[in-house]
Amino acid sequence: MPEKDRPTRRGTFLTACAAALGVIALVYITGLQVGFGARWGLFSGALAFPGIVFAGLLGASLVLSAVAVASGRASRPARIVTGSVSAGLLAAMVVTLAVTPAPIPPESLPARSTDALRLLAWNVQQTAESPVARNRLIETLEPDVVVFSELYEGNLQSGDLPAGYVSYGVRGIAVTVLVTDDLPPFRVSAADDSGATSGFVLTPETDGAAPEIVAVHLVRPGIDGDTTLRDRGLDWIAEQCASPDAIAAGDFNAVAPNMPRGRLGFCRSAAAFAPSWPASIPPLFGAAIDNVLVSERWDAERVATLDVPGIRTDHRPIVADVVPALIEGAAR
Repeated sequence: MPEKDRPTRRGTFLTACAAALGVIALVYITGLQVGFGARWGLFSGALAFPGIVFAGLLGASLVLSAVAVASGRASRPARIVTGSVSAGLLAAMVVTLAVTPAPIPPESLPARSTDALRLLAWNVQQTAESPVARNRLIETLEPDVVVFSELYEGNLQSGDLPAGYVSYGVRGIAVTVLVTDDLPPFRVSAADDSGATSGFVLTPETDGAAPEIVAVHLVRPGIDGDTTLRDRGLDWIAEQCASPDAIAAGDFNAVAPNMPRGRLGFCRSAAAFAPSWPASIPPLFGAAIDNVLVSERWDAERVATLDVPGIRTDHRPIVADVVPALIEGAAR
């Protein structure tokens, strides 16, 4: 190859690589904002980890920029393109850092208003979190409804249930719900029998006395990108959220961009939670797959992901205080 051709070819290669990174970033941002590719296998899973994705793209772009600057044979357009893409990805990383909430200690959670309903959701990985640890958090937060994912109600032993709560569960579904005695009695009105074991629905025995509770734990997407069971679970939740007076909570193994227009039936995400999984890494690089969705009759007063000392499960617990929405017909 003639020496004079090398700068042009190297510059073209660097420019093409940087442009490819820019296109990937734009496609990814489109997925985050409007749900593009929300159920496309591995891309669907990547939507849960914007911190990791932008950090990886930024790292690759900075390498290209360094090569373009260090090589005297690289063309000026290559330096401009690689630098511009790096600047854009750095901005995306900064925005991601700015909008990612931080977990808080349970004792820092403010008191709720008198008409608020407090929900606690926590994937406890069966015996990873002991009854003592679970009940300590319940005692601190005093939630009205607790959704424990990956806990079979039939495995509860005598003394596992905190005072003042009633437990609900369905055989074969790894979700247990605790409801305070202050709320009216509930009954299990529906359960996912599709084989995906996505969860079950609690309906108050007295119509209108409380919202329906959709307790969920969806199947995790496979490492090969297979989201069939997870997506079937999302569709099941949407069917259960056909009521305007419903609240869904638990481990969705999905984030808002995986849901059509950020909704499942009448239910929408109550607010932005700090990433809850995995608990062993900084939240910026985690995924907010534990969530609380509320129907149109409810709004979020506050939500939080909790930083629990000595946590043994790989999920941080989340809590949401929801209040009746200020719309016609929503008053209770």
